[in-house]
Amino acid sequence: MDISMRKSYAPLNEAQLAAAERDLGIKFPPEYRRFLAVWNGGRPQQDLFIYEGHGHKESSIIDWFLGIHNGENNNLRLYVRWYSGRIPGNLLPIAHDPGGNLICIAVSGSDLGAVYFWDHEEESPEGQPPSTDNVYLIAPSFDAFLASLTPHA
Repeated sequence: MDISMRKSYAPLNEAQLAAAERDLGIKFPPEYRRFLAVWNGGRPQQDLFIYEGHGHKESSIIDWFLGIHNGENNNLRLYVRWYSGRIPGNLLPIAHDPGGNLICIAVSGSDLGAVYFWDHEEESPEGQPPSTDNVYLIAPSFDAFLASLTPHA
């Protein structure tokens, strides 16, 4: 896991990780679990990522990786609550870009551990179930996602 953070929250121990998994009713993919144990969110120095959207390459930056902590800002538990019913059920929000879009990781299914960009401007209309029409693959795994990040100009 070769990434540098400008800010992060207190690293999580095994008991804290297990408690968060119980609270959220999920198991973190192993690579993401290791990230939380070391960094627990924060602002990365390498923050630019590329994804395939709308038939061509697009890019965005990570504003913050969400952490598990008691504060209001960039709190993973709060994001899960706020976006419940808005993002597909197998996705966990793990970061956001400056425009309010999410970076999510698959926590179940055949794409377990894959990282996606969720575009809030294309989400399902209110009252409709979430779809994958606004979800774009960034990387097949969390480590591949981290390895793909570069500093933005």
